[in-house]
Amino acid sequence: MPTDTEHEPRPRYLGETIRPAAGERYGWHSHDFGQLISAASGSMYVGTPERVLLLSPAMAVWIPPDVDHWMRYGANNEMLYVDVNRREASRLGAQCRVMAMTPLLAALIGATMPAGSHARAPRHNEVLHDLLRRELVSAADVPLSVVMPRDRRIAGAARAALDDPRAIGSTGEWLAGVAASRKTVERLFVAETGMTPSRWLRHVRVLHAISQLASGDKVSAVAADMGYESASAFSYMFRRTLGMSPSDVGGATRRR
Repeated sequence: MPTDTEHEPRPRYLGETIRPAAGERYGWHSHDFGQLISAASGSMYVGTPERVLLLSPAMAVWIPPDVDHWMRYGANNEMLYVDVNRREASRLGAQCRVMAMTPLLAALIGATMPAGSHARAPRHNEVLHDLLRRELVSAADVPLSVVMPRDRRIAGAARAALDDPRAIGSTGEWLAGVAASRKTVERLFVAETGMTPSRWLRHVRVLHAISQLASGDKVSAVAADMGYESASAFSYMFRRTLGMSPSDVGGATRRR
């Protein structure tokens, strides 16, 4: 597709559907346009220099122009990508966001797909795009991200936890190989992420659980995989951390 700097201007919103393979990755890159991404099914991580965000069918992710980021997909993926030209992107905010999905927002994102856009009159598309922008600006933010520490003493442990939190039996086991005292590790995590190591790890576990649920795994299977003795104990932790139940996330794909 043409860029905003070429003779043919980029539309305000132009969508496409992609179906990436499970585990597919893209390294650090950026775009001269904004990207709005939603998931009809599956999940993906989006990493920025400051934090890692999770996309599932219950949410949408906004990536402004020129923001360096990487991507890693889960399983059972069907993603809707919407390219947003620079002028429109300037109205949607300069920070990456994870936003709550609503039926109206999902319908407006779907309306940016080329087949529908080409079948409508230009004025009709403009009205839909105006409404989409209003919905995006007013959408509720969802706390599905974690700040990644940069201090080399703890950065490796943080990356390992993000890659596979299931391999970590306890916070003590996780931090045993860090070349710093437990007091120093605690101080570094709070200073760089705003969370204690145990809280940060719990949040990463929740993100991973959401990714599994979005791929179609049952709540009981995810709870067992995360080391919980019962689905109810897992659900309690999930609600305490995120403010919604695992079934809310797992059912999102079927509701859309």
